[in-house]
Amino acid sequence: MRITFGAMVVALLVAGIYLGRNASEPSTAPPAPEPVPVPAQPVPAPSPSPEAQPPQPAPAPMPLLPSLHDSDPFVLDWLGAFDLPSAWTQREDLVRRLAVIIDNAPRGDYPHRQLGFLAPATSFKVIRRGDEIYLDPANYDRYKTHLDVLERVSPEMLADLLVRLEPLLRQALGELGNRRGVLAQIRDGAASIIALEALPGDVRLVQPNVFYQFADPRLEALSPLHKQALRLGPENLTRLQRYLAGLQAALANAR
Repeated sequence: MRITFGAMVVALLVAGIYLGRNASEPSTAPPAPEPVPVPAQPVPAPSPSPEAQPPQPAPAPMPLLPSLHDSDPFVLDWLGAFDLPSAWTQREDLVRRLAVIIDNAPRGDYPHRQLGFLAPATSFKVIRRGDEIYLDPANYDRYKTHLDVLERVSPEMLADLLVRLEPLLRQALGELGNRRGVLAQIRDGAASIIALEALPGDVRLVQPNVFYQFADPRLEALSPLHKQALRLGPENLTRLQRYLAGLQAALANAR
């Protein structure tokens, strides 16, 4: 039978009272023979208690997010570790700007106002062959520096920032009437760029007015964002696609 600790204590107390009462009462029975002393059994030494393990340090608390209105210093402090060009960081309302880009990307819109600072400093070049106009591959070199800067921030680090900023991005997207999941929209926008095929070797253009257009109607029918991605050139597009694939994987692992 299993005996609880409380029952054992009660039993010992009852036994002690019983023995103490009998010792104080006179006895009329003949004296009992002297008990033969029994050698005492050695009391085993208590087993050593296991060494106390030092307490594990508590994980560092996540920094509290500021309000959306006051979020620029928080973002700039994070970006400061990557030595980005001032043109990339000397902006206001960084989270709201990013929200506009996220809102535009799945629709294929190119946010010129938010990304105007990425416009190349040199003019767009073409090659003329008689009456035909072709895109000059030298244009692709104008974007190599942008990819170099982007790759300073690993996809894993960018994913970490996006996850931390998710509540603020959700609020900023809500101001635009966008209620979709923040990270889902980023993954969708990245997937649309990853699916693009690079431009062929010779890309013919037409100039119906001031601006050049793709002569191939299938290319010209693409969204502004996708056409801008193709203008990066095959090598730069591959670099961007590789980066976005890494960002997708990092976002999937960060949740």
